[in-house]
Amino acid sequence: MNTAFTSVIIDDEQDAIDGLRQVLQQVTPKVTVVGTARNAQTGLDLIIDEHPDLIFLDVNMPGHDGFWLADKLKHFENGSDIIFVTAYDEYAIKAIKYSAFDFLVKPVSPDDVQNSILRYRKLHQPEPMAEKLQRLTDYVNQAKLKLNTLYGFVMVSPKDIVYSQAEGAYCRIFLTNGKEELLSLHLKLLEEKLPSQTFLRINRSTTINLDYLESFNRNTKTVTLVDVLQHYEFVASHTGARKLKQI
Repeated sequence: MNTAFTSVIIDDEQDAIDGLRQVLQQVTPKVTVVGTARNAQTGLDLIIDEHPDLIFLDVNMPGHDGFWLADKLKHFENGSDIIFVTAYDEYAIKAIKYSAFDFLVKPVSPDDVQNSILRYRKLHQPEPMAEKLQRLTDYVNQAKLKLNTLYGFVMVSPKDIVYSQAEGAYCRIFLTNGKEELLSLHLKLLEEKLPSQTFLRINRSTTINLDYLESFNRNTKTVTLVDVLQHYEFVASHTGARKLKQI
């Protein structure tokens, strides 16, 4: 389909705006970005002025968030479809309430953007609420692991584990939402459940998610992890340092 569409990007981080604009230009030149905004109020004004086909809307913004803007749009018959973009996939179900066409998780990949635009081109019409709910529910629940705790179990997606540490016969996982869980299994057994290409044991008691690796100092063997909420530092063992140098 050769139909061209217009879009706006609303995100409080300029780097995120620039990155998404670049991805859109790379994978789908038929979608033109006609404007950007760094906050929800300015974004609302932009949408009213431009009447875009698609709105790429960040959820977490200072002041009014993306859901505030989506709620305001209910009062305008502008025909725009919303694609929420955020670092936290726990917002996916809430996005349903605002009739979001789709939901992308940061860092946004070209494949995810391309697939979303392809679906938009094919459908280009309102999707039944039940189908939206099922699609986003399937996404949120995909690849989650059932991990036993002292009192039951938790369902956790590997990508949400920043790092894990051994505590005797148990291990503790530290999650992107700032929470931690004590699991009733040995660290080695946890590692067997996690994708080996993403998780790396850096010392006797610590396994890290390489997706959150910010830096490694070869002189001090210091490993730095960063996610949205926290900043962590560890010292790698000799073996761990050798593995890190091979990345």
